[in-house]
Amino acid sequence: MIPSIFQAQTPKAPEGYKWIKNEKFSDEFNENKLDKTKWYDRSPYWVHGRPPATFRAYSVSVKNGNLQIKNSVLKGDKKYNIAGGAVASVAKDAFYGYYETRMKASSISMSSTFWLKNKPISKECPFEQLELDIVEVVGHQKRGFDFRTKLHSNTHIFHRDCNGEKIVKSAGGKVTDIEPPANEAYHVYGCWWVDANTVKIYLDGEYQFTMNPSTFFTDKPFNREMYMHLVTETYHWETPPTPEELADDTKNTTYYDWVRSYTLIPE
Repeated sequence: MIPSIFQAQTPKAPEGYKWIKNEKFSDEFNENKLDKTKWYDRSPYWVHGRPPATFRAYSVSVKNGNLQIKNSVLKGDKKYNIAGGAVASVAKDAFYGYYETRMKASSISMSSTFWLKNKPISKECPFEQLELDIVEVVGHQKRGFDFRTKLHSNTHIFHRDCNGEKIVKSAGGKVTDIEPPANEAYHVYGCWWVDANTVKIYLDGEYQFTMNPSTFFTDKPFNREMYMHLVTETYHWETPPTPEELADDTKNTTYYDWVRSYTLIPE
């Protein structure tokens, strides 16, 4: 494993406030197994994933000071032929604050991600879901989308009306460089969710850009509590890994050194 050459820090707290650690969404992963009081080894919020990959609890382990998600060939399933992983927080009340992970992506054409989301408050229409994608990287580029050396972050508001129509409004930020590439070194990916329309993205402790998620739905503030996801998955716009690539233990695993979360309180 390649050591990080960066030291991340929380942003400077506003005057009169200080950061305190939010233990429900923090873990150093220094034990020999997943802390089930904090994490599900297979997300109950998004159970199956996106074909051809699905999620399996056996893909998830904690060892050598890392949460590891190892992707592999899945046999005997007509719809899915790749086993990825989706670790989810037990707590579902992540709100305004700072969230970061130190992560090294796999070197296959599957994602390595860190994000927040919620379920609709009610199934009665109309309703919304919110999603905050802090980082989505892909360690092996096969098509014309560079998610290996470029940092892509995004916010989404999913709106469904009473006619069943689904509208997705997204507000991302500028794309910035990841150096060394995401699969060659650990990087610290951070997000300061400031308020209902302000999300600031950080890379290795340095501010990169701001996202304003309520730009398109001005009457839909980005202000609902969420759960946390650490996921490896396949995308429809990227060619999936081959069985040979999935069998290569030098390429098939995403490593999360730690996850740390903080909230602001008055001094």
